[in-house]
Amino acid sequence: MDKTRILLDGLVACIPFSFVVWASFLWKPRVWLHSLPQDIQELAAPKTPTERRGTVWIGTLVLACFFGVPIALTWKLHAEQSSGLSFAHALLHLYGVWMIVNLWDLVGIDWAYAFWMDPARPPIPGTAGACGYKDYAFHFRAFMKASAFSLIIIVPAALAISLLS
Repeated sequence: MDKTRILLDGLVACIPFSFVVWASFLWKPRVWLHSLPQDIQELAAPKTPTERRGTVWIGTLVLACFFGVPIALTWKLHAEQSSGLSFAHALLHLYGVWMIVNLWDLVGIDWAYAFWMDPARPPIPGTAGACGYKDYAFHFRAFMKASAFSLIIIVPAALAISLLS
């Protein structure tokens, strides 16, 4: 296992993920309403049909970056190896790269936003004063859940990578 390659691939994978998340949040913050703390969701008006469709499109793009880029980078490493990657090596590399993105999502995006966010001037109308904007524990719990549930995608992807030439 090449830790340097995992780190570099993880940092590369953070770039498109960060761009999509930040651009979409700055453009249409309400598409993220479903993934914000409950008190914010309760204060905000329900999503419109247009916002729900936007959530599907943005969500698809985010998931493509969140999982697709690490999978593509692991496939690239597999193709560079004369004998390819074993399942264990593919799994360790893919999960390592993905966890860097997941950790960046927690610290560099969620917690950074919570730190700088002014709850008195929220991006979502009607949610002024919501405590959820500063709820670091909410984001940590989401990070932990994602760390476990991601294996549903990571394990089959690593197996497929290791079996394909």
